Amino acid sequence: MSSTDGTGPGAAQAGPGRRRFLLSAAGSAAVIAAGGEVIVRLTRDAAAAPAAVGGRAMEASHPGSPAAIATTPPAGGGPLAGKVVVIDPGHNPHNPEHVAEIDALVNAGGFLKACDTVGAETDAGYPEFDFTLDVARRARVILRAAGAKVILTQNGRTAYGPCVTQRAAIGNRAGADAAISIHADGGPPDGYGFAVLVPVLVQNPSADNSMIIEPSRYLADALLTHFAAVTGQARSTYLGSGGIQPRSDLGGLNCSTVPKVFIECANMRNAADAAKVTDEHWRQAAARGIAQSIAAFITTR
Repeated sequence: MSSTDGTGPGAAQAGPGRRRFLLSAAGSAAVIAAGGEVIVRLTRDAAAAPAAVGGRAMEASHPGSPAAIATTPPAGGGPLAGKVVVIDPGHNPHNPEHVAEIDALVNAGGFLKACDTVGAETDAGYPEFDFTLDVARRARVILRAAGAKVILTQNGRTAYGPCVTQRAAIGNRAGADAAISIHADGGPPDGYGFAVLVPVLVQNPSADNSMIIEPSRYLADALLTHFAAVTGQARSTYLGSGGIQPRSDLGGLNCSTVPKVFIECANMRNAADAAKVTDEHWRQAAARGIAQSIAAFITTR
């Protein structure tokens, strides 16, 4: 994530008393809910399928890798049937061609901020927008297989953006049960790991985010458990505290009226993390970890 909509300094402790999320050894998300134990099984077969683009299975990115068949939602069923998930792939492949447009200022929650940014990249030039879009498409397949309706805020076909305010508005209009913005940071080279950025209460006359503060923390808690377990990724050594960083300067959080978080999956400027984000197998694991976290969160509500 670039500095404009990025992860500046400022640590905060995760609040006490948050619900805990457990992951079974078999890779299914097991959630302890108030009324009993709810088991959400996201099978490895579904998790292995890459995203469909235009009705066709997306080919694996590395030469020689077999193409997998995109999984379709269960007919009228699935553990997430009737649920709506909005996935926001950070930035856009076409942003570098539209610098003037993405530099335009928008109301990001009581203050002005750039519409969007180009994003980060690895030292070798692998861009954040390619990473986020690939992981988003893969997570969409897994969640659809579990029965959810999944909406992407952009699929690489829009001219630029959308602006951070529009990204939030997409989730709001959909009445999403959960929304997540996928990113990878461009932090200090010696820093590594993932962090979840959570909303704080802001004085924003255009959108009241007070109702999403607590549930967004629960979603963040699910990510701390499942994303870490599936990917093996450590919590960030430089962002926030214990993998959580409250943020008041992100329009995508300030303008949301549905539970929403950002996840910085890795630090693209760290050599070890860069190797992960450029590995399609790790990106698949990242997608599975995100999908299991969302499923765990939704089934407790």
